[in-house]
Amino acid sequence: MEFRRRWGFPVTLVTGVLSILVLGCVCSVSASEFVKVPSSVNCTVGQDCILHCAFNVTAGGGWGERSAVIWTRAETKYEVHVYINNRDQLEDQLPQYVNRTSLSDSELQRGDASLLLRRVTEMDAGKYHCNVYAPKQSGWGLIDVSASEFVKVPSSVNCTVGQDCILNCTFNYRAIGWNERSAVTWYQMGVNNPVHNYHDNEDHLHYQLPRYAGRTSLSDSEMQRGDASLLLRRVTEKDAGKYQCEVYAKQSGWGLIELVLVPAEPTTPPVPAEPTAPAVLEGQHHWFIVVPVVLCVISGLCVGLALCKKHADCCWKPSNALTASYSVTQTRSVRAQDSASIIL
Repeated sequence: MEFRRRWGFPVTLVTGVLSILVLGCVCSVSASEFVKVPSSVNCTVGQDCILHCAFNVTAGGGWGERSAVIWTRAETKYEVHVYINNRDQLEDQLPQYVNRTSLSDSELQRGDASLLLRRVTEMDAGKYHCNVYAPKQSGWGLIDVSASEFVKVPSSVNCTVGQDCILNCTFNYRAIGWNERSAVTWYQMGVNNPVHNYHDNEDHLHYQLPRYAGRTSLSDSEMQRGDASLLLRRVTEKDAGKYQCEVYAKQSGWGLIELVLVPAEPTTPPVPAEPTAPAVLEGQHHWFIVVPVVLCVISGLCVGLALCKKHADCCWKPSNALTASYSVTQTRSVRAQDSASIIL
């Protein structure tokens, strides 16, 4: 049975025709009764992802030539993958899914209509219908697909020569968990030997590039929370370039980050502070202060002597009594001398 479809017509027309032509089809039942899908699935950008869809092959009357599976985008009804007459029919497949989808013939025989979606992109996020047409029944299920990156790194990081620097790398640990078989490896692009290698819950640095020896580390506790950032100590000019962070677990992924060297901030010589009074006194030019002080002392002494002399002139003149006593004493002395002269 061949179906020719044009891009301009939604596949609801095709699915309607299939419902009529399927042998023994008495009704279209809900997903919970005939077709079962999870409500959502989280896919990682760049990785392959399976959109699960199962149906009751026994209730549907087995799988025959006229059975069919059609995956569509729920929003537009356009085809993502069509399988009819035991082969793929992808003439009207949305261009963004070309060479990225597949169903398993053997699994369809056992009631598994899951779609393998390769190299997931952000545009793949959205709601999907899994439509199944079997000889006796048909049904559909709705699944919501989210697309997120598994490993995330910034495009670049600025590092300063001589300083420590962190190369950030995170991964979606909720989707994979973390166990002893998980691993993180850092490479510098163009070099085979690793910058840092971690697996089995410990570092393995036997083949580490010699110039990184003793300068790199990962945090055990942070990796449990999805942080595989690398600490690079004492950055050198040779460290500049692109680095790849690879994470291996139930899923694997990698991210590319560029280490860019930035010049260190110029250090300006310290400007000497203005000397304070104590500093000046202790310096070689202390005489600038000493001389004025000495002059002030000398001036003070001169003024003091002048005042003292003036005070002596006005306050220490001999009194009249003292003058008279002094005259009597002088007279007696003279008379004594005269008497002595006569005797002789």
